[in-house]
Amino acid sequence: TETTTTTTETTTTTTETTTTTTETTTTTTETTTTTTETTTTTTETTTTTTETTTTTTETTTTTTETTTTTTETTTTT
Repeated sequence: TETTTTTTETTTTTTETTTTTTETTTTTTETTTTTTETTTTTTETTTTTTETTTTTTETTTTTTETTTTTTETTTTT
């Protein structure tokens, strides 16, 4: 009587855990503010005042007085 008992037990446990976490946060804030204020004030005032006063007074007085007195006396005797 030959009894051969062969018991082969193979237990293989393979646990592979791969965890890949990639977190990318990109925040781009661009603010461009351009303020251009131009104030131009031009005030031109030209005042020309010309006053001319001419007073001409001409007085010509000519007085001619001629007095002629002739006295003739003739006496005859």
